Amino acid sequence: MAWGARPGEEPSLVDPYDGLADAMARRLRAVGEPARRFEEDALRMVRAVRLATTLEFDVEPATLAAIGTHAGLVAHLSGERIATELDKLLAAPKPSLGLRLLSETGLLAPISDELARQLGIPQNKVPGEDLWDHTLRTVDAAPGSRPVVRLAALVHDIGKPATFSEGHFLGHDSVGATLAGAFLDRLRAPRAVRDRVVALVQQHMFSYEANWSDAAVRRFIGKIGDLGPGTLDELLALREADNVGSGLPAGAGRLDELRARINAELAAEVVLDRRGLAIDGGDLMAELRLSEGPRLGRILDELLERVIADPGLNDRPKLLLLAQAMLADEP
Repeated sequence: MAWGARPGEEPSLVDPYDGLADAMARRLRAVGEPARRFEEDALRMVRAVRLATTLEFDVEPATLAAIGTHAGLVAHLSGERIATELDKLLAAPKPSLGLRLLSETGLLAPISDELARQLGIPQNKVPGEDLWDHTLRTVDAAPGSRPVVRLAALVHDIGKPATFSEGHFLGHDSVGATLAGAFLDRLRAPRAVRDRVVALVQQHMFSYEANWSDAAVRRFIGKIGDLGPGTLDELLALREADNVGSGLPAGAGRLDELRARINAELAAEVVLDRRGLAIDGGDLMAELRLSEGPRLGRILDELLERVIADPGLNDRPKLLLLAQAMLADEP
């Protein structure tokens, strides 16, 4: 379909394949013979699903059937090309429409066998829904303005099929982090994106309790914050989406309370890592005649733990006295 006209004439519509009718009907159709188009470039199948998702179009039956027949060709595509379409699909208002279509047409398995294996695995969450349904719910619930969280939502339970045993998924977060990393390596994801998603998958099973002390909240902030700026907020957003994907309110698990306590600690500018200590390794080496090495690191770590538990200790003379006492207690 194109516009054409001679100089001085009104433009006319050139539409040899009735594309306008398909557009008006909100329908996607391969040009000519679908099988031949997909054999020419297998990415067209993934793009068809992406366009159907972002435009909210249907795929014409013959085109859809040809996708199902030729889905295996996608295994030969480069990761970069698949990633481009997947990123655009995940940015759609409701990515689950396209993700479900990927699985129904057989395109999902050559893109990620681990995700495809989620179909049919039972989940004790929303009645009548399996693990793949939970993943789709979670992706839809993740904020579209946060592409890293959307991507993490897609792979947050990628380790469950490999760890499924007697209705449990022990260690699926750690296994999932490894599998998510391999999947994103195949897609040639930027290193910063890959590492952030892996960290979110690794940490998404955290469990907050109301009896956490302030020091425990500070340790949590420090642990997650060490994974990179923004990771903490993204982790909470992922957990909210995971809650919705499980049929729960977004704030289930006292997330609102945890977020408020985190914000209060951050506002107080508490010490969360070594960089916030009133002394550093150079001070200990100069004042206490310590040398570089594991011993120095252990003392700094112990001082950090003391300050996290009691922020009032973050004072140069106090920390030096504490360090001196630690040395005296060594065998």
